[in-house]
Amino acid sequence: EDSVSDAPSVVREAATKLAKSDKVNFIIGSLTSGASLEVGTVTAAASGVIGIASAASSPALTTFKDNDTLFRTYPSDLLQAVALVKAVSKAYGATSWVTVGAINNSFGTGLATAFKKAWIKNGGHVGGTVLWNAGAASYDSEAAALVKTKRSAFVFIDYPDSFAKLAPALARTKKWDPATTFMTEAFNDDSAVKTVGASLMNGIRGTSAKTNGTDAAGWKAAFVKAYPKNPGTFVDGSGFDAAVLSCLAGISASSTSSKALAKALRNVGGVNGGAAYSWDQLTAAVKDVAAGKPVTYNGVWGYTKFDKAGDPMGGAFEVWSIKDGVILHDSKQDVQF
Repeated sequence: EDSVSDAPSVVREAATKLAKSDKVNFIIGSLTSGASLEVGTVTAAASGVIGIASAASSPALTTFKDNDTLFRTYPSDLLQAVALVKAVSKAYGATSWVTVGAINNSFGTGLATAFKKAWIKNGGHVGGTVLWNAGAASYDSEAAALVKTKRSAFVFIDYPDSFAKLAPALARTKKWDPATTFMTEAFNDDSAVKTVGASLMNGIRGTSAKTNGTDAAGWKAAFVKAYPKNPGTFVDGSGFDAAVLSCLAGISASSTSSKALAKALRNVGGVNGGAAYSWDQLTAAVKDVAAGKPVTYNGVWGYTKFDKAGDPMGGAFEVWSIKDGVILHDSKQDVQF
């Protein structure tokens, strides 16, 4: 089903069709947090339907009242907040002043709140918080509010399309240096740098969830060989893991009730132990699951053990920077949970 840029009403309608008309047992997606919460609204009210978000990171998914029907294979921003704290602390010191800016949606406000809480707990200070709405005609007032604050650094949580308007507004104040700015995974992408402009992104640093799964490079090579014309995304492995877990759980489940399917997801994700299988050992995994055995699927993306909230029990994050339009990575700065 097409979620049409993840418009809430469209996502809800699409998920309802899948649950009630198509009578599916698993819905994979959507990519964004807000849309995934809409899927959770549908699965919570349905019978025998589980949603698995493959790129949603908002902490709101953890506390959402979904009756244990909304899972995700992508790590929560509660972890990314800590990764950001580590990166900013290393650059400016743990007690420095930071101003936080974020797009006004569940992703932006969720990560902004999580970062500020973690930053203050770590000894840091927050100079101010500014939110902005997507699609605004001008961001001059938000830019002015941001640069008026006391800070050594900025943490911005946004998307390329809106930051492509905010960044020039910040530059016009002549009080913003991109090199003092930290951002998140949406900008760890060549197309994002192009959208915003290399000069406006020069010196920006950030953190991103990264794959730390089993033979991710081998899987990527197989993907490219199978779909040479598909450019792919950095979260394709997470979506693949969601699909594999759904298939294994469908075999493992004692029935198609939501409770049984949720229990089965944990049973094939490693919560109950069992033999470990990677993406290229699925035939053996299916045999074990069909025989009633628990297994540990070692995902392409990473952790597949789900906690009580349906979140993966861990994650990995990389620290990146942009210089002259080129995104640089230093694996020595990776943060593991």
